Amino acid sequence: MTTLETKNLSKEYSSFLLDNINLKINGGEITALVGENGAGKSTTIGCISSIIKKTGGTILFKGKDISQLTSKERESLAFAYDDISFPLDFTIKDIEKYGSLLFSNWNKEKWDSLVKRLSLPEGKKLREFSKGMKAKAEIAYCLSHDPDLVILDETTASLDPVVRDELMDLFQEFVMDDNKAILFSSHITSDLEKIADRIIFIHQGRLVLSVDHNELEEKWGVAHVEKTFPSLKEEGVTYERTRAYSKDLLISDRDSFKELHPNAVVDNATIESILLMIAKGEEE
Repeated sequence: MTTLETKNLSKEYSSFLLDNINLKINGGEITALVGENGAGKSTTIGCISSIIKKTGGTILFKGKDISQLTSKERESLAFAYDDISFPLDFTIKDIEKYGSLLFSNWNKEKWDSLVKRLSLPEGKKLREFSKGMKAKAEIAYCLSHDPDLVILDETTASLDPVVRDELMDLFQEFVMDDNKAILFSSHITSDLEKIADRIIFIHQGRLVLSVDHNELEEKWGVAHVEKTFPSLKEEGVTYERTRAYSKDLLISDRDSFKELHPNAVVDNATIESILLMIAKGEEE
């Protein structure tokens, strides 16, 4: 089931164009939005959240134009960014009180369970929280009003590995329900390697590649060949990066490429290696 879909989503600035972004976020999946700084990830998420007014295109949530959602329907969306969204004088109890007033679906049992699981201190004000504690409080808040889609924009970027691992477990548990989905923007590719089901690469405002993570691991590769090697799109070469004395090729089927070029050195592709090829290479 498609939870969120964008059709030709665009946003035009004087020096940047988000160019006809077509996304599909499916229930039961974690979709990663990947790209270099300034690629358009936050602009895309800003348009979905209505923080940024889109220039063109359509955004559908469960088949309905997101601008036409009722306040009740909007409760099924949750957004978390790289900083806490509550006043720093708030305590955990204040957040719970705020959530219960704002959301008709607020689940106090879920909130209490997450506060305990994430070891959130109930007697302290947020200003006394570490960065990791603030992020955990924000995520607990998002998950406690029973959303169907959680959108995370670099929420875990500045956290230590222990806290990030704790949150990755929560995210995976969340999408065990096929009605739940996560759109996750992060530059920490090791996190995405652990949890993402689909990877969407954005470069210079364009969606350039969308690939199932299992397919990426099983088929995609980076070939290292001589500088004079004639790259062929027909052989699954999608990007080419020229170095001083050699070339790197991003290929969609490494086994087929090896059969055609048995002497070529081919590494398994990773999210990071694909990101680098897209950012520093040339599209075939």
